[in-house]
Amino acid sequence: MFKLFNMSNVRDSLLQKLDEDFFLFLWSVKDSATKLFKPLGLRPEQAFIIEMISRGQTHPKSISEVMQLEPSLLSHHLAKLEDAELIERELDPEDRRRTRLRLTKKGEKLLARAREAWRLYTARVLSAFEPEELDTLMSFLQRLIQAQEVQR
Repeated sequence: MFKLFNMSNVRDSLLQKLDEDFFLFLWSVKDSATKLFKPLGLRPEQAFIIEMISRGQTHPKSISEVMQLEPSLLSHHLAKLEDAELIERELDPEDRRRTRLRLTKKGEKLLARAREAWRLYTARVLSAFEPEELDTLMSFLQRLIQAQEVQR
């Protein structure tokens, strides 16, 4: 007799294994990012915040929304970055009721160091991949990001 594959069971089994591996991978990346940015005096969230500011997300509300952080927690991170003289707050000239964030020269220099550290980390992690595999990985990551955006 022929055995019939139940594709639902195969998919469920694959999803369970992906779930386990993906969770471990995310935890490992978070741990690596923490260790990587610590010598720079940054937490991963703070590195992400200064990266976002450099990319034009200059209002605390928009950063809070992207990071899905409570405003009070974002405010805590911003205060630490401001105390370290990495960012400055200023009134938005287009809407004086809003605060706008900008990187200081010190913040720009630290961001450059953080980007280089991250680039070296990802280069090491991905060094065993062939260009075709990297292209496939990039496509999968873009699809995951899009799927995650839909879930928000």
